[in-house]
Amino acid sequence: MSGGQRHQAVSIPVNREQRSFERQRRDLLTGLEHGGGTHRGNLIAPYTEDWPSTVDSWINSSWRRWDEDMRRLRRGMFALLPLDNFTHGIWENPFALMHQMDRHIQDIRERMGSMDVPSTGSVSDFLKDAYEIGEDGKVHFKVRFDAQGFAPQDINVTSSENRVTVHAKKETTTDGGKCSREFCRMVQLPKSIDDSQLKCRMTDDGVLMLEAPVKVDQNQSLTLNESGQVGVRPKSDNQIKAVPASQALVAKGERSCDRSGGCVILVC
Repeated sequence: MSGGQRHQAVSIPVNREQRSFERQRRDLLTGLEHGGGTHRGNLIAPYTEDWPSTVDSWINSSWRRWDEDMRRLRRGMFALLPLDNFTHGIWENPFALMHQMDRHIQDIRERMGSMDVPSTGSVSDFLKDAYEIGEDGKVHFKVRFDAQGFAPQDINVTSSENRVTVHAKKETTTDGGKCSREFCRMVQLPKSIDDSQLKCRMTDDGVLMLEAPVKVDQNQSLTLNESGQVGVRPKSDNQIKAVPASQALVAKGERSCDRSGGCVILVC
């Protein structure tokens, strides 16, 4: 294959769930609570020895912060934007299209004089919850889209070249006949995930959720703080310098040191 050829896009089926986004969230926490004991130990084998207690702390704090977390999660959802608003098509220059979409969202917020524009989604919002505990008790990469008004059959989800594309068509009937519009959103995928296991589901209140498990190197440990930040801790300072960028469990973030002097890489 020549370098100029486009990578083959992989289609990801959209599975419809008969529950709301809030119900799905409650079921996630309840399911993790019931997955304790010896069963929990099997789930967290790739992580630290104290991972079960870390998961328990995250569950408890998630219940305590329920209202705050739900507002933040909805704020961080990506909107599907009308494709005719942009100069680049889906396949002409996908990276330029992603940049235009992010710039479009920022312009809306600046014009309104507020960072509280609902249901638009920005990279900074989404990264706050990009990594989270999954139903299996392990860390997953998660991205959510506001797809209200669409049915699963209206939506085509594909992954290619470390990005995911959500493309939807909506047909409306007017006095003058039928009108069809296309909507799209692209999100860059981190190299830290197993994209062969990407799964997509849609709640009955129109939230499209895409997730995949995180790949964890055997020489690293993984922690999760109460703010939902994921940290990767190599076994030594030398390993911190030696870990290639392509293997680091980082989307965007900063390095900080804990009280014991050990360094962690925080995803924020």
